[in-house]
Amino acid sequence: MTDEFSIAACSRGLAARRFSARELIEASLERIAQRRELNCFISVLADRARADAEDADRRRAQGRSLGPLDGVPIGVKDNIDVAGSPATAGMATRRGHVPPQDAFCVAKLRAQGAIIIGKTNLHEAALGATSDNPHYGRCFNPHGASRTPGGSSGGSAAAVAAGLVPGALGTDTMGSIRIPASYCGAVGLKPTYGLVSNGGVCYVSWRLDHVGPLARSVEDAGLLLDGMAGFDPDCPDSRRAAARRPLGRRLGVLRNFEATAVAPAVREAFDRALGVPDRMGYRVETVEIPGYDPAYARRCGLLMVEADAALVHEKDLAGRPELFSDEARAMLDYGRRASAAKLAKAERVVVLAATGARRLLEELDALVSPTTPQTAFVFGEPVPDSQGDFTALANFAGCPAISVPMGADPAGMPIGLQLVGAPWSERGLLEIARSFERATRT
Repeated sequence: MTDEFSIAACSRGLAARRFSARELIEASLERIAQRRELNCFISVLADRARADAEDADRRRAQGRSLGPLDGVPIGVKDNIDVAGSPATAGMATRRGHVPPQDAFCVAKLRAQGAIIIGKTNLHEAALGATSDNPHYGRCFNPHGASRTPGGSSGGSAAAVAAGLVPGALGTDTMGSIRIPASYCGAVGLKPTYGLVSNGGVCYVSWRLDHVGPLARSVEDAGLLLDGMAGFDPDCPDSRRAAARRPLGRRLGVLRNFEATAVAPAVREAFDRALGVPDRMGYRVETVEIPGYDPAYARRCGLLMVEADAALVHEKDLAGRPELFSDEARAMLDYGRRASAAKLAKAERVVVLAATGARRLLEELDALVSPTTPQTAFVFGEPVPDSQGDFTALANFAGCPAISVPMGADPAGMPIGLQLVGAPWSERGLLEIARSFERATRT
């Protein structure tokens, strides 16, 4: 069995017959059982995974392998439908919600032989950045037992970082894939808006939600993205991929981000990372979006999210408000009661930020920044408002963005580097990310 437990390593091992899909599934199940204290999974689909592994092994024996994902175990965030298994979205109101069919992205992965081994923990309603879930328990960061893995895709990131699964699916509304990836030392990719269908996902915001992979390497993230991307005619948010532009060897550092306080260890790691582009043949330049205030725009985006989520959960809010935590209910009530003028102003701020980002990226290969201004904090400490200051912009603009590890702070907590590209530039973005990964990962 491979010690690396990456998607690529698992795929190579299966192809070389060094182990079977059934052995791989058993290894993943054993790892999950050994690290129960992390509380990464709301449900583990052991019997179904074993049956799927037997099917994968039969296909391979008959020379009918479905590709690099065939027989590889994958975790799925519990706001994404897996047929016949509860999809709670981390909520008490949805304990009994058992979808009859897979989400579009899950169906695509299954069609390529990927094995869904379980549903991962998350922040309640995917509306928050700690994964401190009052209904299904806290999920913990594998690098620090008392620390958050980030959210809302905390269970997926922690499961990947702890080596319980080679890869997992998350969702990202204003950073909910990349923040956990940064905090846990994983790779997290938010694709271009609409490249991966939201069909079969419990929405937070239909305007800002994205499904994407969390993995142990940039290569793995690319394999998962290839497996789940595709146009879904039944999803109004799905888009057909456009032609990707050639690379121009220019990276931008956004001056607007200087308004957000950054922890010294994060600043030092980022300054070191900025030495990498010269060796890659890239020019780094400082750029600016006129009038863009990251903290204010992030608050405006959050208001939009709260209003959208209030509509998603409108029926349960009216009929079963006691099943929401005080935190979730307060956020949803705030969004529900916001005036039309306030929402219109918030949306205008977000649209202007998005337009400015896309305009800059017409001339740049990527914007580069820390993923988060801080590393993972201890549960019980005040939650930093600035967690999403650097990540929200990519959601506003619908641009692809990836977080890759770039070292650790003195306490050993991972630090993430973010790259944001122009819409549909995933291939180029992954290429740049691989170069940073090789140069900065420890």
